[in-house]
Amino acid sequence: MLARGWRSFRVPAVLSAGDDFLLLEHVAHGPLQDTAACGAAAGRALAEIHGVGFDSAGFLGSELAVAAPFADCLGALRSYVASVLDRLARALRGELGERVTAFLDAHEGALRERASAPVLLHGDFKASNLHWLPSGELLVLDWEFAYAGPRLMDVGQLLRWGPGAEFVAAFAGAYRAHAPLADDFERWAAAFDLFNLVGLLDGVEPSSRRAIEIRGRILQTLQEQR
Repeated sequence: MLARGWRSFRVPAVLSAGDDFLLLEHVAHGPLQDTAACGAAAGRALAEIHGVGFDSAGFLGSELAVAAPFADCLGALRSYVASVLDRLARALRGELGERVTAFLDAHEGALRERASAPVLLHGDFKASNLHWLPSGELLVLDWEFAYAGPRLMDVGQLLRWGPGAEFVAAFAGAYRAHAPLADDFERWAAAFDLFNLVGLLDGVEPSSRRAIEIRGRILQTLQEQR
């Protein structure tokens, strides 16, 4: 992924690699800003990433091909959520599990309708993995979760940060210059991000601050989806 030769954003150069290590270039950078310029850069970057398409969703092998396909992408995502919920401590699962399952049941048709043909997903396209360079370029880090799936999964991770209207509008405009994005993308990106959010609860201590914050974000998303 790092050696692909991306045009619209930067990744660290690979200096050395072995069976159990990867040595990358250090790139001086600052945080992603809530500005139109950063929003447009994120839109261009994500559209380029999503420009890599696949015949089926699934996990990728070393040659950027689907090595473990999902027979049913949405079904695989739902099975993953169900398995995470089953492993959660009862204190954390309770109402949360019931509400997530009820939402997915009620909106399964809409989610299937909005699940795009499988594209390359960064898999962790959140603000903390996106950085701004003095040159005005976007630096994209941490590709280890990349897989093939619906484009709104990545969009949901980006918008989870809660950027302002100018950032979102610039993102959408830049993305649409190269790839499709529906008018109601914000609502459904948040819905697809539920799969990501539930996954973040796997193995988390129920009373931890992280668990409380993630649970709160899930419940907030469900409330806003009404």
